[in-house]
Amino acid sequence: MASYSDVLQQAQNDAEIYGVEHASVEWLFFELLDWRRHDFIMKKDATMSEHEIAQFKRGMKRLLQGEPVQYILGYQYFYGEQFKVSPSCLIPRPETEEVMLHFVKQLRPYARVVDIGTGSGNLPIMIKHLAPSTEVFATDISSEALQVARANAAEHEVDVEFLEGNTLEPLIEQGIKVDGLISNPPYISEDELEVMGESVKRYEPQIALFAEDRGLAIYHKILKELPQVLNPEAVVTFEIGYQQGERITQLIHALYPWLNVEVVQDINGNERIVSFVWTSES
Repeated sequence: MASYSDVLQQAQNDAEIYGVEHASVEWLFFELLDWRRHDFIMKKDATMSEHEIAQFKRGMKRLLQGEPVQYILGYQYFYGEQFKVSPSCLIPRPETEEVMLHFVKQLRPYARVVDIGTGSGNLPIMIKHLAPSTEVFATDISSEALQVARANAAEHEVDVEFLEGNTLEPLIEQGIKVDGLISNPPYISEDELEVMGESVKRYEPQIALFAEDRGLAIYHKILKELPQVLNPEAVVTFEIGYQQGERITQLIHALYPWLNVEVVQDINGNERIVSFVWTSES
């Protein structure tokens, strides 16, 4: 029988052959065992049971085929909290935490806010955690993604109203006005498909990743609809691709030339956030 250490080492060797990161292998290994690193240090020479080995091998087979470890486990961590994920929704990324914090710090107490294209619901749920007085809405065009988002809201015991529809259309139909809007929309150009990682292309929902017009189409649609949903002095924050700051600023100014648009870099020095406060033309 093999020890825990032996099984993990063999899996890491296999991962190198297939180009899979060791971190993903370790995450799968530890999570399936419900271990932390100190557990491994204490038990690494013990014999791994046949049941544990079989379970790990099933997960490794999927991992070596390129499936993201988050889909194998069924969850991802975002801002220290666990969220269910499925192939119907994009896997939350750490960079989006910075976008969320930039948005939240600008909100007034008791603001009404919306997340457009919510996916797993990680943004509106964490906004409600961080700013409990806010009234939070979230929209998504995918009913399957909204099922995941609603399950996450129930798990986190927060009140978020989820609306199915394309960008701002559900708000417009119901006459809902907001004091803040945040969105991490599809922003990857279809021209970039060939340089994307194979795992992303094969497993994550294309509708949540790619947009026409060099990745700007969804931004443009949201921006055109803003006057119908924003209250005066509303905060608007977008996550953007690392080369899109200037183009999205131009897009905003083409529609609303009086707005003061801020482009903010993330912790890695890449353009990540476009933000502005909504005002009517003066």
